[in-house]
Amino acid sequence: MDGVCFLPQARSQKAWLSAAKRSLTKAHPGLTWDEFSRLVGIDPRGFKTYRMPTESTDYRKMPPLVESKIKFLVDHATEPSLAASNSITSDPSLLVPALAALVVRQARISLIDGRMISGTSRSFGLPVGLASEDRKAMALVSRACLTLGLPDWGAEIHDLLWRCTQPFGEWLSVPEITEAGLESTCLIQAENGIPTAEAEELARGFSGLTAGIEEQLFLKFMEILARFPDERADEYYTAVRQFVVRHPVVVVESLRNPEVDLPSQLWMLLQQQFFEPVPDSWQICGFVQLCSHCGNAMKQGKAALVCRTLSCVASNAATPGARIKASELLRASRGVRQYWIEPGLDEIRLHDALIKLGISVELYPFRDRVDLAVGDIGMDLKSYASPETLGRRFKRSLGGLAHYPNKWIVIPDWLATGTPSYVARLISATDRKEVHCLTVDQVIRRFERGEAHHA
Repeated sequence: MDGVCFLPQARSQKAWLSAAKRSLTKAHPGLTWDEFSRLVGIDPRGFKTYRMPTESTDYRKMPPLVESKIKFLVDHATEPSLAASNSITSDPSLLVPALAALVVRQARISLIDGRMISGTSRSFGLPVGLASEDRKAMALVSRACLTLGLPDWGAEIHDLLWRCTQPFGEWLSVPEITEAGLESTCLIQAENGIPTAEAEELARGFSGLTAGIEEQLFLKFMEILARFPDERADEYYTAVRQFVVRHPVVVVESLRNPEVDLPSQLWMLLQQQFFEPVPDSWQICGFVQLCSHCGNAMKQGKAALVCRTLSCVASNAATPGARIKASELLRASRGVRQYWIEPGLDEIRLHDALIKLGISVELYPFRDRVDLAVGDIGMDLKSYASPETLGRRFKRSLGGLAHYPNKWIVIPDWLATGTPSYVARLISATDRKEVHCLTVDQVIRRFERGEAHHA
């Protein structure tokens, strides 16, 4: 990649950025610095500070997340894209990655860019509308549906996106779906309207256009942390994330009188970006009903109240707790709910269970290298509906688990119980002898019996 790599000490940040820009110009002819900054998701004025001489008072060191995003863009700059293929609509093998990429592209338009999703074709100079790769992805869905006598779910973008909140098996049961074990997979989490982890993984074939929603949502947070020494930044990351997971709905007063010692700028970020007012529509008989298990708000289900946290619903019987007026509460923003709170319920449960056993456990060490670490054991908790999709992710890359001699992929028990042969299918798809696949309860029992290193 033309020598572009993570910054060595002997090379200036400006020189590294210039080399990255030269590499990206091959895929983006005539790329300007302002266009480069928008690809990364940084304000052009802020991005310029990364290119200043180190002795300049305007110089800023790039956060690791920005370096990672630029390296990712360079690494994928030459990937074949959906738009580049003239015969794309006739290749059924691209149905799933193309649709997943469409979902993530539209999410970035809505969540990151703050633009509306439109069913019109995009014209030159207009920021809204469907691009050619979007149309081709929709055409793949239409072709699959019409070939098998199904309704044409690919004809209209908003209808198609709504369908993507449902499991594939309920609306697009075509061979490309069933053969990949994706019948129970959704591309959009219905409660929050955000792509699922499976969507971003399945879109990887077209990831040069679609990756990085979670990174973009938390970019400001990571930039603030980068101003502190690494050890302190790691502590702050864990403290903030743990606080948010334990407080999906928070009393306003508790943010004014915080229970966790954090710098003022992080508390401001919590109040301004991580939390938002609870809508009056969440009130039932004048109050917001909270769940006694996870603390999130409850809503009216078909027969009774149910928690808004899907993993809590899957794990616990509905048990109402406190009732508080909406005006006294804040809720986690939907990006936080999707990426931190939903998976965080089982992470916190496992963390607390190990603490009760007297085990020294790290939560989100090194700013989320893994979810939990106990000595030389690294644990990543994942709740993909499809074990095959999750397995392929770890077969491709171990991620933070590569830093630990003992590598564990941990699955929530509710998911393993509800999906036939989940763990066995995950082991087969991962195809790595050095990786162990366990459920949360299996992990707890191994530590109870002192068999943690005999997985």
